Amino acid sequence: RRLVEMMRGCKDKDRVQLETYIRDWRGLNVRYRIYENESVDCERELAGLRSRKEASAQVKRHLSGDLEDANRRMDLLMQEIELIQDQVEQQKAKDSETDAEIAEKQRRQQLVKQTKDSLATERDKIRLMVSHFAPPGFDIDTVLD
Repeated sequence: RRLVEMMRGCKDKDRVQLETYIRDWRGLNVRYRIYENESVDCERELAGLRSRKEASAQVKRHLSGDLEDANRRMDLLMQEIELIQDQVEQQKAKDSETDAEIAEKQRRQQLVKQTKDSLATERDKIRLMVSHFAPPGFDIDTVLD
């Protein structure tokens, strides 16, 4: 309506030019509003993305702390594993020493047994010899012990 008022006061040549401007304005204005809405949408999406980026940064900080804690625990576990492995190696060395001692004691026991068996044989011989001198029914153990 205001456009009609504006056109009434114009010359024909100016009216054509004014109509062209108005038509151009309306076409541009429609595109401008589309891009204005798009700009608002982009700003909203950017705000959401920035928020998501900040949330991601917070999660990464939290995970970084968790990773440090896990690494500390892993270091402690590795130290414990090394300690246990050292103790296992010490026990193996003790086992080797004990095995050597067992072998030595078994050799000594064998020598003692052989010596004892040899002495038992000698005792039996002497017992037999003494029994030839004893009268019948005489208990030679009373003399030998």
